Amino acid sequence: MIHFQHPKLLYLLIIVVLLIALRIVMRLAKQRRLDRFADRAMFSRLMPDASRWRGAVKYGLLMLALALLIVAAANPQMGSKRVKGERIGSDVAICLDISNSMMAEDIQPNRLERAKRMVSRLLEHMAGDRVSLIVFAGSSYIQMPLTNDYSATRLFLEQIDCSMISAQGTAIGDAIEKAMQSLGYGEETWQSNKGRAIVIISDGENHEDDAEEAAREAAKEGVVICAIGMGLPDGAPIPQYNRHGQRTGLKQDAEGNTVLTYLNEQMLQDIAHAGKGIYLRGGNINANMDDLYEALDDLEKEHYDEAQFEQYESQYQYPVALALLCLLADLLLFERRNRRWRISFVVLLMLLPMTGQAQDSPTRKAIRQGNRQYKKEQHDKAELNYRKALDRDSTYWTGHYNLGNALYRQKHYTQAAKHYGQALQRKDLDTAQRQRILHNRGNSYLKAGLADRENGGQYFQQAVNDYREALKLDPKNNDTRYNLSYAQRLLQQSQQNQQNQQNNQDQNQQQNQQNQNQQGQDKNQQQNQQNQQNQQNQQDKQNQQQQGQNQQQQGQDKKDQQGAQQKQQGQQKQDQQRNQQGESPETRQKKQDAERLLRAVEQNEKQSLKEHRNGVEVGRVKRTDKDW
Repeated sequence: MIHFQHPKLLYLLIIVVLLIALRIVMRLAKQRRLDRFADRAMFSRLMPDASRWRGAVKYGLLMLALALLIVAAANPQMGSKRVKGERIGSDVAICLDISNSMMAEDIQPNRLERAKRMVSRLLEHMAGDRVSLIVFAGSSYIQMPLTNDYSATRLFLEQIDCSMISAQGTAIGDAIEKAMQSLGYGEETWQSNKGRAIVIISDGENHEDDAEEAAREAAKEGVVICAIGMGLPDGAPIPQYNRHGQRTGLKQDAEGNTVLTYLNEQMLQDIAHAGKGIYLRGGNINANMDDLYEALDDLEKEHYDEAQFEQYESQYQYPVALALLCLLADLLLFERRNRRWRISFVVLLMLLPMTGQAQDSPTRKAIRQGNRQYKKEQHDKAELNYRKALDRDSTYWTGHYNLGNALYRQKHYTQAAKHYGQALQRKDLDTAQRQRILHNRGNSYLKAGLADRENGGQYFQQAVNDYREALKLDPKNNDTRYNLSYAQRLLQQSQQNQQNQQNNQDQNQQQNQQNQNQQGQDKNQQQNQQNQQNQQNQQDKQNQQQQGQNQQQQGQDKKDQQGAQQKQQGQQKQDQQRNQQGESPETRQKKQDAERLLRAVEQNEKQSLKEHRNGVEVGRVKRTDKDW
């Protein structure tokens, strides 16, 4: 089945039909005029070389060539196949403020509608990036998870309004946390990189949380935060609508005053600064978003997915070849009768080179497209086109060479060297081509050695070999000579470092062996000394235990005698005092109760004072009552 890449161009075939109809009408009119002048037999005698059909054939060839060129411009395609390709891009989370303040009409039609238009423009600029959509007011939630389906994103974007969240206010910090969650923060596969960004679109009236601190925490994970301010600093009232969409008045606060909402640029600038991003004002109707586009384009691109692409083989070269043949036949065919019939021979000569070119054109088209992207420094996209060309013709040395250059620019040095090597396998390369490929492969090995110092010696040796081979082909190339001397110096340093490491390892092993032997001898001596000391200590311990038991028995006897004497003396002294004072047992009991009561009162007073001191209420941050 034939598939056209640009089917609308086929409408131009109507012009061909109109031109053919016009030719027929003009031809009939001319024939009627000739019939009035003389009969056809007379014309045959007057103009014996005139041909009645050659003019029509020449015009038909011209129209056929025009029709074939139109078909070729529509790019007919056949033989669809599915090929694997990598999706390359960044992850961007868009946080859209839908609080009531976004309904202010200081910018037309209002802040929210203008913000939605800016998001739509941003989606048109994206190519290959994944995007998620977060809406927030007093709280926030993920409206659409991370995806590269921009059509679905626009569908969700059109449905956003301020009634989606009942908790009004503005909590930018919570929106940043939700955006981080949509980007995959907290998952096991999360890795900090520079390929993620958060775009905040708000008027900046943050009432709820510490948005600047949330932006700073996100920046620590490598996420760039950009902010777009909606509105004007002069402020504007907030219109209110009923459920039918009819305007009922302006929003008022609890005291009956009309609420004015202002663009807080300082807040948004602080958030962007903490998030290491940029700020721009979106209030102007001609807001320039080039700075935002540039910031997002500077993000690192990640190979985050593999996809199956539907690919067709273009067949435009065949109608082009036929159109050229028709034009050539039109030039060689005269309107008068002649004997120059060499058209078939010329046609055969033209078909041979066109056939070879037609077979090679898809591969060269992919190479040319990759070269254009390479010049624009879109090396990842150029790599994809070069790989497509090599899928069609794996022996195409130019594809391997260009792919090696693209990989080198992306710092994939070992892969680049591999493709340079495949390009060198071609035997029909001239001296200049082989020298250039050897030089580039030497550069790849040199960069790989600098990036991997552990295996640097091996890479530096390969770089030296390639530079030497390149110099043999072009001894006057100063760049190759300089790189060779630099690679040799690095190779010597690497070999010296390896030798030093080997010597240090040998010395360490010898030192460790000596230390182990000395430690063994010291350990034996210490063991003998320890055994002797243990025997002596055991003997001394037995003697001390015997002496301690004797002394303990004597002390206990003496202590019992002294205790009995003291007890007797104390009893006598108490009896004497009682007799002198004449105090009864009831009086002593009351006195003890009064002392206990006094101590309890003092303890209660201390406890009350402590509770009074600890009872000072600590101030708390209260939630604002603003609902816009």
